[in-house]
Amino acid sequence: MSEDLNKILVFSKGLTKLFYIGIIVGFGSFVYYALGSHADMAWTAFHLNFLFWAGLSHGALLFASAMRITESSWGRPLIRIFESLGSFIPFVFIFIIFIYIGGEYTLPYMTTKPYYSQKAIWLNEVFVFSRTYLFVGGLHILIYFYLYNSLRQDLAGTNLTKGFFAFLSKPLKENEGNFDSKLYKLSIAIAFIYALSMSFLAFDFMMSLDSHFYSTLFGVYYFMASVLGALMLTVIISSMLTLKFKLDKVITEMQFYDCGKLMFGLSVFWLYSMYSQFLPVWYGNMPEETGYVGLRVFQEPYRTFIWVILTCVFVIPFVSLIPRTNKLVKPVMVSIATVSLCGLFLEKIWLIYPSLMHDHFHIGLEVVLVTFGFLSLFLLCVTKFLSLFPVYASNDKYLIKKLEGGDHH
Repeated sequence: MSEDLNKILVFSKGLTKLFYIGIIVGFGSFVYYALGSHADMAWTAFHLNFLFWAGLSHGALLFASAMRITESSWGRPLIRIFESLGSFIPFVFIFIIFIYIGGEYTLPYMTTKPYYSQKAIWLNEVFVFSRTYLFVGGLHILIYFYLYNSLRQDLAGTNLTKGFFAFLSKPLKENEGNFDSKLYKLSIAIAFIYALSMSFLAFDFMMSLDSHFYSTLFGVYYFMASVLGALMLTVIISSMLTLKFKLDKVITEMQFYDCGKLMFGLSVFWLYSMYSQFLPVWYGNMPEETGYVGLRVFQEPYRTFIWVILTCVFVIPFVSLIPRTNKLVKPVMVSIATVSLCGLFLEKIWLIYPSLMHDHFHIGLEVVLVTFGFLSLFLLCVTKFLSLFPVYASNDKYLIKKLEGGDHH
């Protein structure tokens, strides 16, 4: 095989410094605003970014797990890049503490108990954060075991890793092996716990910001939007890495073509899951929930937001990805993915801000700077991961089979 499947990427020091600067600027801006007279705006920006980036990091791991479960071969060249997005999840666990600290600004039920007694019990802050850590912590443990086995499969006996991660390169023990079976079982568990943990995250930290609105589909809506966003971000990152590090012998235009088909399908499902939540409010004539919908659909500036979001996340991908040729041209794919990803970020603003800013709407510099900090931290995690571990799952039998020409799908 001509391509070195154990290839580890080397990123420039300048890029790494840029990410560190971005983190410092973002964190410094958050502290400046949080300790000043605009604490509510700072915490709202943090809350927004937490939900967006947490969704992307977990959604990427679900995508990798789905490929393991279905034993698909089309995306095997991208599976390590999907896994690299999961390197952000330790920070998700830490940031939940920050969400608790800033709860007086972003979680209304921490300062004002819901009117209905059942909701007051469910939204008791001790209960909320206990179940959040239980489910998210359980998911993270499964992900760590998954990443350990995925990396161990490729690194055992290679001496490719040094320092803290040197244990991954140690020779296989007698009781080790059969990594495919372990990864398959872990992937099933991750998919199940992902659905539960991300649903509760959506219910407790986004839907419940408005105590009168309730949708059993809200969890599905959030975690499928996160999967779509993870796919978009992977397309962008993969394209840049392919261009920079000449990875096109393994990550070919066919991977982008298949990603384009999935982007098309998931964008349609995203619209369906959004519409399905609002439809019962209309035909069930539920006045207690119409305020949530009416504020976001009929009042400015949110009415403009929803049309921009629909255009970015549904209309542009739907129209652009119908022609086959567009899915084979990487600049076109990256442009569509970038627009759609920005639309998903605006969607989080559209969902969160009306519940927290009742009397006014404000998006200022604090959102830009805090978002820049989160973006820098996320990309630093991804680049560090790919500079420590091979960019391909080199010993994955489905990748090997695909590269040897045994599978063209």
